[in-house]
Amino acid sequence: MNTPAGLAATPLGKAAGIVRDYVLRMYYVVDEVPRRQRLRLTPVLLGVEYLVYRVDSLAERNAAVDLDAVRGSDYEAFHAYKRAFEKVLRLLRAWNDDVAFLVDEAERFIRLENGTTSRGTVAREDVLAMVELRPTDVRLLRAMTFALRGRPMDPATRDLLWPVEVLADIANDLRHYEQDVAAGTLNVYAAFVELFGDAAATELRREVDRYEAMFLERLSALPPGRRARIADVCRRRYAEAVKPYPRTAGHRPAPAPGSPSGTGLRKGVAVGGALTVGALAAAAYRRGRTPASPTPVPLPPHIELPPHIERGRTS
Repeated sequence: MNTPAGLAATPLGKAAGIVRDYVLRMYYVVDEVPRRQRLRLTPVLLGVEYLVYRVDSLAERNAAVDLDAVRGSDYEAFHAYKRAFEKVLRLLRAWNDDVAFLVDEAERFIRLENGTTSRGTVAREDVLAMVELRPTDVRLLRAMTFALRGRPMDPATRDLLWPVEVLADIANDLRHYEQDVAAGTLNVYAAFVELFGDAAATELRREVDRYEAMFLERLSALPPGRRARIADVCRRRYAEAVKPYPRTAGHRPAPAPGSPSGTGLRKGVAVGGALTVGALAAAAYRRGRTPASPTPVPLPPHIELPPHIERGRTS
């Protein structure tokens, strides 16, 4: 576990990779975040992404268990995560309508993934719904950067990046296809192989072409001076999605039964929460503000589904 590869496979290592690939190499560039602000924001985002990966481990542990039906210790741990997550973001004042919406979207993804994998059957629309929701964690990181900077998010750029985030998620699954098949974890290409057999690559490529066309159409609306730079950083994120696909490796094994004990998850809540609170408090200190406030913050108003989500959805 102390090797570079071992560390990269840990929740903290995965979180660091996400922050590097999406935040440092794409979001900061697209949003033109000043370097001095990057130094202040990055530790906060790393802590939050780490906590997200701890929650993701819950879903993987319970791939064969319907958490809503069983409602055991891991079900309670899941809700403890969400409460702690929201509380920390509010204390830092990294909470706005966009962040609140994406926190709810993250819960929707976890429930969709758990419900789908626990049933043991996956339809095309389920796969596409999950692949469109799965980048919610990185979208949340971007929304937080705007909240922490006290700036509104530009809807046009948000819409532009939506298909890029989906394509990048598909590219990641293609890159890790054999590894995911061996581990029995959810993988969009493996799901298409199960659904379409030898036609899987053709069917998935059709979806990739649709998402890329969506990106290119929205890219064309940008000023010419920004278009080339944004196209370059975005295409790097999804390069594998437009390359030749790997050879199919057969069907995925059935997910392993969930652990009957929630002890590991409860420890993860404590460790993940402590790291996140520490990172956020340190960042808040550097910003010259008090990280905690005795005044309760009112809940945000109900948030409607943004139009860009519906436009990206497959009918």
